[in-house]
Amino acid sequence: MKIGARIFKTALAVVICIYFGYFLKGSSGFMAAVAAIITMQGTFSDSFNKGKGRLFGTIIGALFGYVFALILTGNPILIGIGIILIIYICNILKWRNAIVIACVVFLSIMLESHDNILQYSVFRLLDTSAGIIIALLVNYFVFPHKPLEAVYNECNRLMEEFPEVIDKVLNKKENLPLEGLYDDIINLREKALINEYDLILHQEDEREVKRLDNIIEGLLTIYEHLIFIEELRNTKSIFVPAEIIGDAVEERKLPDIIIEFHKQQIYKKWNRIKRLWDNKRIKARTI
Repeated sequence: MKIGARIFKTALAVVICIYFGYFLKGSSGFMAAVAAIITMQGTFSDSFNKGKGRLFGTIIGALFGYVFALILTGNPILIGIGIILIIYICNILKWRNAIVIACVVFLSIMLESHDNILQYSVFRLLDTSAGIIIALLVNYFVFPHKPLEAVYNECNRLMEEFPEVIDKVLNKKENLPLEGLYDDIINLREKALINEYDLILHQEDEREVKRLDNIIEGLLTIYEHLIFIEELRNTKSIFVPAEIIGDAVEERKLPDIIIEFHKQQIYKKWNRIKRLWDNKRIKARTI
């Protein structure tokens, strides 16, 4: 297992948050670091979408922390009531991503604020919000995730495997467990559903997105032909009405005719996929 970009970016964001705490009076950088860890996601769009909710959560947590700390700081019963209210409100507002950070900010204020509760609450609001923003900036500028290239890299592995699978099924007449191949294609198709925000943000070429969609659908079509051929070979007999095949065609030869048709469809589809793949503008590598 290697250290990926997300791990490195998370650590970098934490380091920046700690340094940020040195310059912000009344902050150790701890809350900023916690917020950065929670906010960091695999892609900038995921971090941004969840970061928005966590900013709202920070505000809710700071507000509840301030009000409850005015009543009595550190009281376990009040803390329990506050947690219930925060979770309830976040669920009502459909801010489920904000629940964790809201509770963390609330607990920080309730357990650690002393004389100047307002100032402490404001600082918790500032450093937690700063942690979210730092995570977003690091995710965008450091080793930026390129969603289309990532999907092409995964597709490259399938493109390398498919010729061998086709050869084994069609020429060597081997029965292969093709369910795993189907799962790989479906997973690839799901990852290829890149949201419009990512396409604009990363300036992805829409023609390459369309090309990738056509390649994936082509691979799925080939898989369906391969499955049909394997099932046909495993069928012991096929009933065919005499008026359909006529006297000139023997019943036992019909499966071979059908298999040959599917073979031609596979070769035709594979050649089209190869042309699409060879003309792509994105350089793909096997991951």
